Amino acid sequence: MWPIKTAWRMCHEIRTRIGNQDAGFIVDGTAQMDEMYISHLGFKKQGRSLLNKTLIVGVYEKTSNKLIVKVLKNADEKNLLRFALKHIFTECCLFTDSWKGYVSFKNFYPKHEIVNHEVGYVSPTGVNTNQIESSWKHIWRTFQTHIRVSKHNIHLYAKESAYKFNNIPSFETVILCLI
Repeated sequence: MWPIKTAWRMCHEIRTRIGNQDAGFIVDGTAQMDEMYISHLGFKKQGRSLLNKTLIVGVYEKTSNKLIVKVLKNADEKNLLRFALKHIFTECCLFTDSWKGYVSFKNFYPKHEIVNHEVGYVSPTGVNTNQIESSWKHIWRTFQTHIRVSKHNIHLYAKESAYKFNNIPSFETVILCLI
């Protein structure tokens, strides 16, 4: 039993160090922002209820393909705006969905565009949030590799998933390595 606890502790230390890497990163290109709700109990329930789920908010920068994630208590306007102002430069083009928590973003981000998912996945101006949505799929798959994720440590697992997402080699790099 002792080696298992030691291995978990080492992995936990690595996750902690990974989690501190994007603290000062500020997005200055085109960004997509969205939120996901993940259950730490192992079952999949949809919806925005935080009962037995944890909220993870993320920003994806299209130019550098970098993902920043953070666990928040709720997706209200104040928390989302505080996260955005910390990680997104105000002159960026910011794309979000039509969630009510993003309503006041237009006051801080003049280039803020909204995609209404009830109408379609692409806005009339051609804006979409497809990249951040696909990053959620990557994070969900990473969470599925663990038997159980403690709600207390879910922020570290989310940061680890974002780190892995940010360091995935491009298709061209993989092909060059194979040749």
